[in-house]
Amino acid sequence: MLNNPKIIKTDQLHKFQLKCFFSMIILYTFYFSANYNLSTAAKTIQDEFMFSSSQFGILFTVFTITFACGHFIAGFLGDRYSPKKMMIIGALGAVCSNFLFGFSNTLLMFGIFWGMNALFLSMGWSPGCSILFKWFPEKRLGFFMGIYNAFSFLGGVIVFPLAAFSISRWGWRAAFFIPPLLLLAWLLVFVINVKDKPEDAGYTAEWRKETESEQITITGKDYLNVLMNPTMNLIYLAAICSQFVRWGLVNWVVKIFSEPINAGGYGMTLVFSATIASLIHWGGAFFSILLGYASDKVFKGKRWQTIFIGYIASAVSLFLMFVLGADIVNMPGGVVLLGGLLLVAGGCIQGLQAPIFNLPGDILGNKLGGTGVGITNGWSYIGASLSGVALGSLLDVYGFMSGILLMGIVSLVGAGIILLVKR
Repeated sequence: MLNNPKIIKTDQLHKFQLKCFFSMIILYTFYFSANYNLSTAAKTIQDEFMFSSSQFGILFTVFTITFACGHFIAGFLGDRYSPKKMMIIGALGAVCSNFLFGFSNTLLMFGIFWGMNALFLSMGWSPGCSILFKWFPEKRLGFFMGIYNAFSFLGGVIVFPLAAFSISRWGWRAAFFIPPLLLLAWLLVFVINVKDKPEDAGYTAEWRKETESEQITITGKDYLNVLMNPTMNLIYLAAICSQFVRWGLVNWVVKIFSEPINAGGYGMTLVFSATIASLIHWGGAFFSILLGYASDKVFKGKRWQTIFIGYIASAVSLFLMFVLGADIVNMPGGVVLLGGLLLVAGGCIQGLQAPIFNLPGDILGNKLGGTGVGITNGWSYIGASLSGVALGSLLDVYGFMSGILLMGIVSLVGAGIILLVKR
């Protein structure tokens, strides 16, 4: 029992603390209902409008570049003003952008509304991390960041099959009308239950110093210091690699699996491809919690070991997918093996984001942790933008398996970079 119910203790969990946390992370889970629907609808839209992979990849690149730009400022604004308000604006804007996309008919309009969607969705992750850093002590951040990261990938588990079902029943436009309603519905729960920090709800965090509980103005100089921090620059590079591989899989794996074998794909149906692809997010959820917990308990707050393990596991799985190729589907138990490799490759590359995004909080503290997360994510999505047009062009010229090989190589590069950090 807590001696004072208005004090949130370091070694105990308070019910309001958990209510705020789970309301926030479920909202961010549903942010992906306004995002992953495009990759599921990619083949159907391409077939209807006769877009090549290079042309359609423009939408992925527009998304990631705009998403990156939004992240550079979202974390800073969340730290300076209110992360809760940022997440509310982001959710409402994303739902509206998806509806507008669903009514569009040209590549130009698709690009405009998907870019708008990216800008609004960028208001989710960094402000959410800012709320997390303020509600939990540093010694618990690895585990709870892992849960936060895990719930974000559960969005893909829900959205891939839901979007595929919607497309099969009502056409591709339904994928941009039905899944985003999940985000809109949960927004009311978020508004009621979430506060920016314990003090806003009348609580005191035991681990916070008295000076830290006071309102501190974040300035442009603070932002520049985070942007130019030498250790953070290495983290930015590592995050670029992780997001290139992550979004390469998320954007293209459904198409790779559903393309005919004679075209270099795996020859699966759209619904089956989307279902197998959802293993990326099941794996992301599992490995987020596992790697986050390991960074707290096994490696005693050191994050680099778990990040390195995640990169290496992803690289090995991707190389095995490349070597075995589409023939894996015809092997005895081949579909199970393919699913397992994708579970590890996609799961680990997504799971390592839990320790990666703890690093800004570890290095910068809760005052500027959200700003550091935003800049890290901003740089990472500059790299992720290459998984759109550049990777799409590679698939057009060298075939679908070339993308699997490249993502394996980039995973190895990320593993090398994180060895230089060791934080």
